Amino acid sequence: MENLHWEVYIKDPDGFIHFLEKSVSFLHIYFGDVREAVAHSDQISRFGKVIYNEAAWDTTKFETLKDEITCANHYETVKEVVLRIEKYSCKMIDMGFVGRWKNPYQIADTHMPTGISITYEAQSDNLIAMRGTLFKPQHWFDLQCKPLFKTDALVEKEPNASWNMNQAGLISSKNEKVSANRRALFNMLSAFLKEYTPLFMGLARTGIYYSESNNTAYLEAPEAKTNAALLPLIYTFLENGSILHSDSSPIEETHLGITTAQEYRVKFDKKHFDFL
Repeated sequence: MENLHWEVYIKDPDGFIHFLEKSVSFLHIYFGDVREAVAHSDQISRFGKVIYNEAAWDTTKFETLKDEITCANHYETVKEVVLRIEKYSCKMIDMGFVGRWKNPYQIADTHMPTGISITYEAQSDNLIAMRGTLFKPQHWFDLQCKPLFKTDALVEKEPNASWNMNQAGLISSKNEKVSANRRALFNMLSAFLKEYTPLFMGLARTGIYYSESNNTAYLEAPEAKTNAALLPLIYTFLENGSILHSDSSPIEETHLGITTAQEYRVKFDKKHFDFL
């Protein structure tokens, strides 16, 4: 439950590479640079699958790495990923983004880097699955963010920053910044709907599997039947569809509201998205 899972299923008649290139450009606006990528193919050696964007890391990391697995910047990294898809017919690509959200623990208007991974998988008949993992929402997204202490690694990296700290050294989040992160995430999802018209899109603390054959999505964690925190935060279908537990039983939806975003009917968690 440490992560938010963003699940997207989409059909792109122009193919896997077209969707990957276009969507990475879209995500670059919201998530920052691609820091590293992994090209999955049996034809690529275990140590050659990873491609690093040198500019997004501490450069001392690359003193011991081979030049052929490093790229100069975000754009060169994406270009290298495309070349590998073309050369090795890769059906799955992992992209690691720098991630940037409002830092709710600082008084100043700063970003808090949070690692974000997006996995692209080419499935049958131009169907593409895009699965995102947004790490540790309890730090940047939740209604009640986990408090920090001055001894936490995140704080020790910037000991002189404008932390919202009391005399005992407890650092609490500022509600208006946490709310801004939830609003920014919803705005990103709305813009994505407009740009790409996916068959299904969902956001939850568990993975969601979508079946195109019956236009139905399933929560992957069986514990969702007894743990309301695992129920969807947001989901929507291009055509009227259903979302169920992994055993095909209906989910509880009393916590959800309905809004319209880019002509989609979006169901959302009323607690986390109370501004809708």
